[in-house]
Amino acid sequence: MTTTNCPYCGAEIDSDAQRCYVCKKWLTDKTNVLEDKPQEFLPTLLFSYFLGVFGVHRFFTESIAIGVTQLLTFGGCGIWAYIDFILICFNKYRDGQGRLLSNYNPNIGITVFVISLIPLVLILFMIFIMTLAILAASTK
Repeated sequence: MTTTNCPYCGAEIDSDAQRCYVCKKWLTDKTNVLEDKPQEFLPTLLFSYFLGVFGVHRFFTESIAIGVTQLLTFGGCGIWAYIDFILICFNKYRDGQGRLLSNYNPNIGITVFVISLIPLVLILFMIFIMTLAILAASTK
């Protein structure tokens, strides 16, 4: 039994299959299959990290409606954009056509995620120190 990849989602399927068991799309008419590929992992990750609150990574991956929504809400006040960033880092993010990003490198994804935690930890530490300073000043 030989296998091939689904032209829509990339899942490994039987070469005689009529329908993909993952994305449920029919495979019989191969003339209508677009030759486009999913967007690359690294540019999407960089767009998400630097311009995620403006939804640029959504526009890049052809999720136009969600990109406009993120642009108008500043990435859901940054929370939605950060969730997208985490999904991209761990290869769980899907483009506008439901495909995973191509050329995923777990070393890059996990490293960038860990590095992104540094400013978050510093901000939380500064809030903690300021809270302690306010409490110390109010007890005098």
